[in-house]
Amino acid sequence: MAVLAMDKIQILGLKKDLQQVLAFLQEGGLVQIDEVRSDQDGEADLNLETLAKKDHDNDYIVAQLDFAIKLLKDHAPKRPIWAGKPSLSFESAMGTIQSFNYEGIIKECQSLEESFVADQNEITALQTEIKLLSTWKQLPFDLHIPRETETTRIHIGSIPKGEYDSLKAELAKMSDLTSVQKVAEDETSIFAVFVVSKKHADEAKLLFGQYKFQEVELPIHEMSVTERLEKIATRLAELAETMEKHDEKFKSLAKSFENLQIVHDVFVWQQDETRIHEKLKGTDFSFVVEGWMAKLDRKKLEEGLKEIAVTAVENIKAEEGEEAPIYLHNKRSVWPFESVTRLYGFPTASEVDPTPFLAIFFIVFFGLCLTDAGYGLSLFVIMFALLKFFKLPEESKGLIKLLMIGGLVTIVAGFFFGGYFGLTAEQAPAFMLAADGVSFKGQLINAAAGTGPLTFLILALGLGIIHVLFGKVVDGYWKIKQKQYLDAALDSFLWIYYILALLGFGLAASGTLIPAEYAGIMKWCVLGGTAAMVLTQGRKQKGFFAKAGIGVLSLYGLVGYMGDILSYSRIMALGLGTGIIAFAMNTIAGLAYEMIPYVGFIFAGLVLVFGHVMNLVLSALGAFIHSARLQFVEFFSKFMEGGGTEFKPFKRNCKYIIIQ
Repeated sequence: MAVLAMDKIQILGLKKDLQQVLAFLQEGGLVQIDEVRSDQDGEADLNLETLAKKDHDNDYIVAQLDFAIKLLKDHAPKRPIWAGKPSLSFESAMGTIQSFNYEGIIKECQSLEESFVADQNEITALQTEIKLLSTWKQLPFDLHIPRETETTRIHIGSIPKGEYDSLKAELAKMSDLTSVQKVAEDETSIFAVFVVSKKHADEAKLLFGQYKFQEVELPIHEMSVTERLEKIATRLAELAETMEKHDEKFKSLAKSFENLQIVHDVFVWQQDETRIHEKLKGTDFSFVVEGWMAKLDRKKLEEGLKEIAVTAVENIKAEEGEEAPIYLHNKRSVWPFESVTRLYGFPTASEVDPTPFLAIFFIVFFGLCLTDAGYGLSLFVIMFALLKFFKLPEESKGLIKLLMIGGLVTIVAGFFFGGYFGLTAEQAPAFMLAADGVSFKGQLINAAAGTGPLTFLILALGLGIIHVLFGKVVDGYWKIKQKQYLDAALDSFLWIYYILALLGFGLAASGTLIPAEYAGIMKWCVLGGTAAMVLTQGRKQKGFFAKAGIGVLSLYGLVGYMGDILSYSRIMALGLGTGIIAFAMNTIAGLAYEMIPYVGFIFAGLVLVFGHVMNLVLSALGAFIHSARLQFVEFFSKFMEGGGTEFKPFKRNCKYIIIQ
């Protein structure tokens, strides 16, 4: 059984051994801890206040480390992509936290960040001021001149070119004390200084609004605009040197980047352990750790605890309504397919793990959606290289292996469908062709010509029928395992019989696969199945009419099954799409080679490489998504609801490093 059987347990021991016990549990990752308490309720742990302070301190340090890591990330030496996360032993990680002055690095990061932000803000402000003042270099007075006197008011701003002369004339009519001086202009506006009498301030304000005048607030300095711009240029040069020094300091601090990551993860471990401690309440003499573990790990847990402390491990009964967490455990050949199950979610403790059942279907559907041996080989080589030469996190290896297997199956599918990077028989080398010279060796279906598309569609729908019916077989099998024999017979196997009877009747009536003389027999099989469905599907209802009504309505379920099976036609659509796009890329490359003189081969090569790479990526993504969808919607719905919670043992969770 791929879902491991779980026990809810209690670990009892002396409180003086709690630290060692928790350290062992965190190292082993065997138990999902739900509660830590003492043998007497109601009395608070004497160290609770200390633990709370430690937890707060750890939170603060982790937050500071996160800040420092984020600050230095762009300046740290880049690890090669194939190197993966730093890998070290637990002892080395603990040694780093003892020898590395992380507090000093954090303080330097905080100080540097404050200086850097202040200087960056000043640069931004000065650049904004340059943009503002550059238009006003010819301003006829210094920037410290008051904008308002006892009798006049100065207005500095811009006005559309077409409005300038009209505004100037209107202001002149208004008062002889008005002065207008143009300072600069561009394609659309004139920048000018308007001096008006305070007696006419209200009239001037109306005119400014009428002629779309936009006033500008210039900064006040004890100098002219030109002098201010020169001073800003000098200051910006100084700040540029300062920013270079900041950059050098960043790079110097970033040499400690990896050590900061190690210390961060160690403090996260301690944080997790402290929070487990905080759950402890009771006396100073004993403790109880309560949680879940896999049955097969029981011996390992007991032997490990025996070496470090006097403890007892006992099974306890789960509370009413409480479900065990789900721990998926499959053979190495099936394990990569857990990545598909995890995308959907986990089965409940009373349901079967669908991973072993979906494996063969998922990978076959994936291969048929690609149907190109060249793409399959490329996918296999790329995934193999990732596994071989790149240091990947363990949790991502399953998906990589799944895609690698998918590449192998695609090679087989491409061999039968004659798919080789979209090549036609006319374009392919002679050694790839069959004796007839118009098809590839081993090719059984030409999906792009003749009856090939129809054959492909029939194959896809046939696999869909098998897949859907197999889902009902799994449903019946699991109900038998749960000793629900009647439900297995009437809700699972009866549907299988009924669908097969209908299918057989259709084939016999059309004379396809089944001889026409059997049509009468198949008709009676269908009628018998219909009667059985009507009589049994409403059996759990109360009252004759409710039973009969539900029985009749159950026949409507056939529509759902038909819809499910038709969904498998997309396998053909995706398979054809891959080949057609590949063929189109070859055609475009050929045209580029023939039509562009001298360098046509370069453009043809770019089209081939870029086009086929994009087609491989998009087609593989589509194949994965649709193959997964067929599992989630058409297959899982026949026997599983899902909604289980994942088994999350107490262990050392690493964000930046890998503990060997």
